[in-house]
Order: sequence, then C-alpha cells, then structure tokens
Amino acid sequence: MILNTTRITVIPGKRKELFQTVNQLRGAFEASKGCLAFHLYVDSGDEDASLLLSEWDTEADLNNHLRSENFAILHGAMAVLATRIDEFRALIFQAAQK
Repeated sequence: MILNTTRITVIPGKRKELFQTVNQLRGAFEASKGCLAFHLYVDSGDEDASLLLSEWDTEADLNNHLRSENFAILHGAMAVLATRIDEFRALIFQAAQK
C-alpha cells in the first residue's frame, strides 16, 4: 500500500474554496483504480492548514492518479489557494496473515 499525504496551508479565508474543489473531485478520486481511501482533515490548531491523505494499492495506481486530469485540477487549485504545500509518500508493507 502507498500512503500519500499533502499538508496544505491555504491563504487565510480560502479554506472553503479548497474544500469545494476536493469535494467535487472526491468521487472521481475514490473511483480511480487502486484508490483505497481519500480524506481531507483540518488541523485543529490552524484553521488554514489541512492534510490531504490518500491510500493506494500500488505505486503505479498513485502515479496514474497523479497524471490524471482530475489531479491536475486539484493541483491547480492548490497552487492558487495555498501559501505552502508539503507532500510526503510512504510505502507500507502488510505482513501476511496466518
């Protein structure tokens, strides 16, 4: 499983626009091949900061998502609305259950 997280700090007062964009694209992202989860969390200590978290079955699935037209729309919105974007990716192995 691949975990992709992006911490987004938006321009003060622009959180609603970010949420609207994510909510419009959420269904398409969740229907993407290999998408296991897609969530947006608000930082309780900073109302302008959020964490976008997605889980993918394989790295290839994540890469396909990152090359999609829908991701380009989200990335464009983040570029316009954000003052800071920090992205992290982790590969998580699950042990086989006996």
